[in-house]
Amino acid sequence: MVGSWPRHRCPQFLLLQTRLQVAYRHRRDTAPSHPTAMGNCSSGGSLPSAKVTGAKKACLVGINYVGTSAQLQGCINDVINMQNILVEKYGFKKEDILMINEDQEKSRWPYKQQILEGIEWLYQGAKPGDLLFFHYSGHGSQYQGDKKTMPSDVICPLDCIGGEWPQTVITDAEIHQKLYDPLPKGCKAVCLFDCCHSATVANLAETMVVQSGPLTAEKKELLMKKLQVQKEQAETQVRFYQEVNSGKLDLKKKSTTDLVALFEKHGFPKKTGPSDDGSGYWYLLSKEIKAFCTGSVQKAEKLLAERVEAMKKLEATKVGEGAQIYIGNLEQDLEDDYEKHHGQKDPRTSREVRIRYFPQPAMEQTEEKRVKPVNHGLKGALRNEKYQDHELWVFSGCQDDQTSADAHVEGIYQGAFTWALIKALKADAFKESYRNLMIQLKGNLEIGRYDQVPALSTTREEYLDFGFCGKLKEDGCVIEG
Repeated sequence: MVGSWPRHRCPQFLLLQTRLQVAYRHRRDTAPSHPTAMGNCSSGGSLPSAKVTGAKKACLVGINYVGTSAQLQGCINDVINMQNILVEKYGFKKEDILMINEDQEKSRWPYKQQILEGIEWLYQGAKPGDLLFFHYSGHGSQYQGDKKTMPSDVICPLDCIGGEWPQTVITDAEIHQKLYDPLPKGCKAVCLFDCCHSATVANLAETMVVQSGPLTAEKKELLMKKLQVQKEQAETQVRFYQEVNSGKLDLKKKSTTDLVALFEKHGFPKKTGPSDDGSGYWYLLSKEIKAFCTGSVQKAEKLLAERVEAMKKLEATKVGEGAQIYIGNLEQDLEDDYEKHHGQKDPRTSREVRIRYFPQPAMEQTEEKRVKPVNHGLKGALRNEKYQDHELWVFSGCQDDQTSADAHVEGIYQGAFTWALIKALKADAFKESYRNLMIQLKGNLEIGRYDQVPALSTTREEYLDFGFCGKLKEDGCVIEG
């Protein structure tokens, strides 16, 4: 899959001022498609219909790992919430939804065999016009056969806790073989992975990553305050360096006490370090005087100009705009070298937040993890012709170097990604395109102060403008799948 931002991936974040713009990054020069150009509201177009005309089936897997060291709280709630949405809003029948979790009878507990059998059940009798829905909420991880090979992304059935790996986990190769490969032409499938290490769980031809959600009034105010502070600090540095270079300040003639007072007057930040003498300005006092004079004014003035320009762009950006979006082949564009990190409890709140990541047993967990390099793994297989006909949408809760949060949200334990997705669907009366849905759910994650960055992978960029599970309201045209 399956990775961790939790699943760390990735195109890097742009500078603050760039983040305020909507940035579509394409591997080729094509304009984003509009739904009416695809036959959503007309009979024309070369792509398949956006409608769902056949049967609807779902397999929903939620694993809380009750009574184990890896216990989570919100995964079963995720699939219960999703079941309710599918039945009440998308026309699924409850008898056509297979629930696999620890609240069921033991024959439907989420062991590896039961999950694989559930996927097989999902595909039984599948035909053109049908809609298949798969949801996994639980731990994600990576399996590495030895330290010389790159890790495989995996999801973690209940029996992998204390069991032998890889026999008890489901690898990305198995996910493709069981969940994606059998999809009949004309049959639609939607898959959700709310777990760690999941950004490239699909790695289809087109992956959409919303790196930063739309600008909110609260975010705009906060960013403006930060930029104002940075602007004032830059102005202070410009004045300081100008006085040094003009000869108004002769630093060589000043004592350490005088220099400390001068740095305080000009608002230079204090820092701690091994050479700190207690003043907080050891990093300045240890420099040669010429370091303050050579090119300092130009650098400070450039920094000041950047902050001023950023404030202008922010001021011109309207609330609701400014999402930063990537579209392309995610794995192909992954950078070989980046720093991975794992989510932690948010220091700004007392919420309980757990990570949906379970480490591989018997491996050095302090060793730096590696990600699949370009041209590694399943990428070649995904480009063959059979995938070009697949009407497949795969959501992942975070990037390959990230973790997905299991948190207490709105009074109950649930996955942050699943919560953000359902919240976005509710806001649009459950009739939203996949493209807009991704933008709104990222905004919800930011409002909830979750750093994870979700992804959506599909086989054609035009499919991003289809309605979620066949329902879409666009320009007065309502598609009821």
